[in-house]
Amino acid sequence: MEYITLDRAKAHLGMDHDEDDTLIGAYIVAASGAVKNYLKSSSAYEVERDSNDDPILDSNGDPEYARDSSGDKLVAIPVQQATLLLIGYFYKNRDENPDSAFAQGYLPAPVTALLYPLRDPALA
Repeated sequence: MEYITLDRAKAHLGMDHDEDDTLIGAYIVAASGAVKNYLKSSSAYEVERDSNDDPILDSNGDPEYARDSSGDKLVAIPVQQATLLLIGYFYKNRDENPDSAFAQGYLPAPVTALLYPLRDPALA
């Protein structure tokens, strides 16, 4: 499960060479996993909507997901952007957390700001 392609990540990083493709590929997997874990059971995919902007549901009441021309589910834009931000953070900072940008065990604030409205709330 990867929310971003290698080409999209490289474009985000402003990269026009292939030397770091393996490293960036690993960051894509790690960032996608971190985003998935943050969302919990909430879907990272774009829900199909009708002309009133209401979600389209199947006969079981489950949401229908928007799909691309090859039939793959489309990743929601905030999820894509959060994943790109996290990939950029990993690439730029490697082994550091400059200026304590986020607490240990948490994602950077811009990433959580994008994902928080999509997240399933914790159950008490």
